[in-house]
Amino acid sequence: MNGGGAARFFDAIAGRYERTYALGSDESRRRMRRVVRELPRPPGSVLDLGVGTGRELTALLDAGYTPTGVDISGEMLVRCARRSRPVPLVRADFWEPLPFQRASFDAVLALHGTLAHPPNDHSMEALARELSRVVRPGGAWIAETPSPAWLDRLDALPASEERRVRRTGPQTCVYEDHVVGASVDARVLTEDQWRQAMGGDWRPYFDPISDAEWLIVATRV
Repeated sequence: MNGGGAARFFDAIAGRYERTYALGSDESRRRMRRVVRELPRPPGSVLDLGVGTGRELTALLDAGYTPTGVDISGEMLVRCARRSRPVPLVRADFWEPLPFQRASFDAVLALHGTLAHPPNDHSMEALARELSRVVRPGGAWIAETPSPAWLDRLDALPASEERRVRRTGPQTCVYEDHVVGASVDARVLTEDQWRQAMGGDWRPYFDPISDAEWLIVATRV
């Protein structure tokens, strides 16, 4: 897996993302209410990793936060920039060192399975160290991620003519979009692997979103 592959995939699906990949409006709003409850009290600065088309930005702005979006996909950022309430947007690979000063943010979000595409086995540990640099002590890291149970259910899902997710190993799968002819690899971590990756700078707990997804809420120690 590599950042270039993720960039190509998300650039390719950007025009279809809202119709084909995004959650429905009601479910998206329900999840964002839950996310906002876990954030430090407003006002505060929030780094949104994998901001995509910016579906969560309205909820953050309405709650009194100042978000900054980061995405590797230029096509996603083009669409995000069209929103009626623009926020600072940065095109960057968040698996690499981030272009922000130490303790720049009160919280960081990584929603919609954004962290499911690490370039290598050590990428999550490196990201956790980098986020501990840019998030102030006492701040939060909130991630929506599939649990291992999600992978176990892939074989039972019907394949679509447009797209499918195909399991490739005990903890890996590949997203394939047949319309645009693009794919991206994904990796699902266990709870122990998440805790190990976050190291001593983060104190996480795991809250089910569904029977196959977690909301991970970690406090910066």
